[in-house]
Amino acid sequence: MQREGSVRDMIGGNVPPLSVIGELVMPTWNPPAEWMRIQAIDAHTGGEPLRVITSGFPDLPGGTILAKRRYAREHYDDLRRALMWEPRGHADMYGCLVTEPVTPDGDLGVLFLHNEGFSTMCGHGVIALAMVALDTGMLVRTGDAPVIRMDTPAGRVTATAHRRNGWVAEVSFENVPSFVYALGQTVDVLGLGRIRYDVAFGGAFYAFVNAADVGVGLGSEDFRDLIDIGMRIKREVMRTLPITHPSNLTWAFCMA
Repeated sequence: MQREGSVRDMIGGNVPPLSVIGELVMPTWNPPAEWMRIQAIDAHTGGEPLRVITSGFPDLPGGTILAKRRYAREHYDDLRRALMWEPRGHADMYGCLVTEPVTPDGDLGVLFLHNEGFSTMCGHGVIALAMVALDTGMLVRTGDAPVIRMDTPAGRVTATAHRRNGWVAEVSFENVPSFVYALGQTVDVLGLGRIRYDVAFGGAFYAFVNAADVGVGLGSEDFRDLIDIGMRIKREVMRTLPITHPSNLTWAFCMA
C-alpha cells in the first residue's frame, strides 16, 4: 500500500488530505457544501424494499397528489433514477416521497417510485411507510392502533398500525375502491403460446394468470421463472389490451 507522500507524488498531488490507518490510506474528502443531499431510510415488507425519502428532495408544487406526481415525473425523473437505479438501488428497488397532505383530513401525501417510473399505489409500500413514519417519530400518534390517512395518486388509503410494546408489529390498510376490468382475455406470448388472463384494478391495474397454465410453480425456488414469465406476459398485455381507468385517463398501465 502507498503511504501519503508516495500517493501524492504518484498522481501529481491533486488529491484531498489523507489519513493513514495501519497500511490503509483513508481519504478525508467531504462533498462540497452546495451538492444536493437526499436522506432516506431503507425498510422492507417481507423482503420487498422501500426507500423512504425523508429530506433533501426538491419541493413538489401542486394542489393535488396527481399534480405533484406529474411535476415529479416531468422535472425530477433524474433523481428518481439516481435513487432507484444502481449503484444506490437495483432492478427491484421501490421508494416513496412523503409530501404534505392534499386533503383536509389527510395525514400525509405519498408518491411511489421504482425502477421504471412513478406508480399510483404500492401495498407493501403503505405497510413499510406506516412503520417508518411511526417508529421514527416522523408522524406522532398515540395508542396501540394508530390510523394514518394517506393521500396516494390512486386515492385515499387508510393504514392502521398494530403496536406491541410501543413498536409497530403489523400494518393493515383499507385500499382504494377496486374493480374487475376485463375477464377471460387471451394473449399470445412468444415461447408460452396463448395465455388466458383477467385484469382488475386495486390501486393499479393487474393481470392475473393461473400459474399452472404457464407451467410455473409458486415456491421460492421458482422466483426467477415467475419474474421472467410474468414480465413477458405483462408486456404483451400492455401492448395488446387498451387500459383506461374510468375516472383517470393517465393510469393506462398494467402490472402482472
